[in-house]
Amino acid sequence: MLYYKFQNYEEFKEIFGLNYHSNGTKSRKNKILLSFIKNKALLHDAVKTGNYELLHISDMQTLKQVVTGKIRDAAIDLPYIVTLIDKTYGSSKYSTDCSNGICEDDDYNSIRYINHANNDRIFKMKCGKFFRTLILDTPFGQTLPESLINWLCEEFTLEWKAYAVGKIPQHTLYVNEDFERIYSSDYLQGNFGSCMVDKEYFYFYKNSVKAKAAYLQNSEGMVIARCIIYTEVFDQDDKIYRLAERQYATNGNEIYKKALIDALIEKGEIDGYKQITAGCGEPRNFVDTEGNSLFEKKFRIECNLEYDDYLSYQDSFKWYSLCSKIATNYGEGDYDLATTEGALEDEEYDAYDDFHGYSCYETTLCYRNGHEYYVDVDNLSEFVWIESESVYFHQDEVEECPICGRAFVTSEGSYSEMTEMEYCKDECADKAEELYKQEHWHYSEYDAEYYEDEDNITHFNEWHQELGSYVRKTISVDTLRTNLIENDWHRYGDEYFNEVDIETNLPFGYVLTLCA
Repeated sequence: MLYYKFQNYEEFKEIFGLNYHSNGTKSRKNKILLSFIKNKALLHDAVKTGNYELLHISDMQTLKQVVTGKIRDAAIDLPYIVTLIDKTYGSSKYSTDCSNGICEDDDYNSIRYINHANNDRIFKMKCGKFFRTLILDTPFGQTLPESLINWLCEEFTLEWKAYAVGKIPQHTLYVNEDFERIYSSDYLQGNFGSCMVDKEYFYFYKNSVKAKAAYLQNSEGMVIARCIIYTEVFDQDDKIYRLAERQYATNGNEIYKKALIDALIEKGEIDGYKQITAGCGEPRNFVDTEGNSLFEKKFRIECNLEYDDYLSYQDSFKWYSLCSKIATNYGEGDYDLATTEGALEDEEYDAYDDFHGYSCYETTLCYRNGHEYYVDVDNLSEFVWIESESVYFHQDEVEECPICGRAFVTSEGSYSEMTEMEYCKDECADKAEELYKQEHWHYSEYDAEYYEDEDNITHFNEWHQELGSYVRKTISVDTLRTNLIENDWHRYGDEYFNEVDIETNLPFGYVLTLCA
């Protein structure tokens, strides 16, 4: 049962309606949000407390902010403090030191932490995995749907990596009208996954709308992230915004996208931007510079476009009125600007790539941040086939198991604190830990176990009747102490023996010498 109160069915379809794909399949919008507000436990708590705030969330960005705030609040009674990206969380066994999670070896994928359940030792863990432990350490976090937890971890991973990289200080921000540069492969570093590259449609931004080009450029003069800024966007109350459209980056690198947005905010160039990662292709998924959702805003821009003019594919302002020369992001308009052929109308293709945002011949199902996308089969460079799932996952969510070499989804893997690595399953993690112990730990032959600290291991002399001699072997200090007390082992000087000559009460072969 759904407990969100909608004005009408049209509002429900706008938020949670179905997307129909050319291959006959369909997917629901904001499926993660829908699974959250349908949670019966959520309704029970709302009725009990009289607070229905969580049931009235209508977009993913607000969901993210409210839920993460609740997680921080719910952790207030936990004994240890974790500080990440200037926010404070609680944990039952982990904390951060003065580095606030930053790893000393410049590993931007991981978080440095103190494990109070393991002798206050310092470890590092993949950032998404670590954030999951913080969520599940709270009673509130334990009630969240798995799909929502996965999505929150993916969102945090993006934010953490951009934060840890330090906003890419070696890269330079440019905001100008050099649209040709950001749409030419001569200046782009790697594959941007954009259907508009090298098609000369960038004149649309020069001639038809009020816009600027924004991009990060590396020390070699190559563009690593780019977006369009619409410099005069009106909402329903005629308030004017400067909005950054969907971002593209080298090989889909979302850290670069986030770094571009952070730089634009720092320089005061924008008032809002298209949400990064999941939902970035949805026309209304803009947020302000504080991360607050602008989903309820109805935005429009002036657009002077005729049939013969250049048109670059539009993600957001895709509904166009030829009569009023206005393009909107909320469905009002006679023409669809979501075309890849540089004209108002395009009937050539049968399928639509809703990840990259363009029409194509054939698509296949892929997953990114817990969302379903149908992606052009000729543009799958960002996705990896996962045999166990029989489907593609985004490369940022996939790793290769160091033991068996299989590709696996990171969030579904098995993490080893010992090796500080992810593995596809528990069996591989166990094998990796065994190999790690063999290489780095110390083996007790008597106990048939490995010990991390060398001080936990010593030696004893084991009597072999067949050999007629003692064989020196390793044993743990604790086991040796137990054997001395309970099993009548013997000590002579600094040496230990499991058996001695009962007639002389000395080790076999020892002769007692008496002083004259």
